[in-house]
Amino acid sequence: MKKKSKLILINKILLVILFSFLICNCSTDRDKQLNSSEYKLLLSADNFVDPLTGFKNYWGIVKTVAKNHDIAVIEKEQPFKLKHKEISFFDTENRDLRKAGFLIRQKVKYKKGQKIPGFEYGVKYRRTDPANALAVDLILHDGYTPKDETIELESDVVYFSRNNGSAETTYSVSNSTLLDEAPEMHLGSFANIYPALGKLGIPETAPLTKVAGVSADEWMVVPGKLDFGDGLFGRVDMTVWIIPTRDGELRIPEFSFDHPFVDGKQYDKDAMSRCTEFIVKLQEFEPNWVVPGALKAAFLFELEQ
Repeated sequence: MKKKSKLILINKILLVILFSFLICNCSTDRDKQLNSSEYKLLLSADNFVDPLTGFKNYWGIVKTVAKNHDIAVIEKEQPFKLKHKEISFFDTENRDLRKAGFLIRQKVKYKKGQKIPGFEYGVKYRRTDPANALAVDLILHDGYTPKDETIELESDVVYFSRNNGSAETTYSVSNSTLLDEAPEMHLGSFANIYPALGKLGIPETAPLTKVAGVSADEWMVVPGKLDFGDGLFGRVDMTVWIIPTRDGELRIPEFSFDHPFVDGKQYDKDAMSRCTEFIVKLQEFEPNWVVPGALKAAFLFELEQ
């Protein structure tokens, strides 16, 4: 029965990705194809009391599972080089942006324990249907430079979702920009950067506050890639978010990998199967490391409830 349910999960993911291509490739705008997919697995906080130790231990598990299934691992020279950022989300008092499917995210980098001047701001629009996600244009206003060349359409596949126990797929478009100074925290300031935010019927004077009043302390490593064949390489990262709460620290560890669809490339069936099955194989090999899945940002919003 377990084997059958996991086969259903894998087939569902493959069908969802195929459906995404059929929707996205009907567009005449090349930028509106599916740019990438990311596959996510939440891990137990008990194994990441020390993030670096947790990363090293789980990467060992990843390499063992990959070897067992003839998937090559391309490891970086410094697989455990730590990246450190502060992650914050901003919304109106009534969380109008989230209700409309939008997220405003702020990132601040650290170097040697000190914050680096400057900010990265990103706006993401998320939907369960790729066509609906593409309905919003997150182009920046004149005078602002996007961090990336294209506005990405990405699919996020959360495995073993806490909502249904299966895989849960959402689609998003996003655009980011780097600023020397933080904008004033009201909607109008961000609508001046992202015109789409000015079309939501929310007063531009509406103040923006930090979701849950706290930021996530993010620790990340990017240890290498998984070679699934046919040119399909999954870029791996592992992160831990550490969030202060009234009851102590909340730790959210995650294993994920992503891959692009360059020029709308559709990989062969065997490569895609190895890709979509890999997280299931990880869970089968070490089920005690895995917890029910969700997008990490959801935990911050839940702290307000």
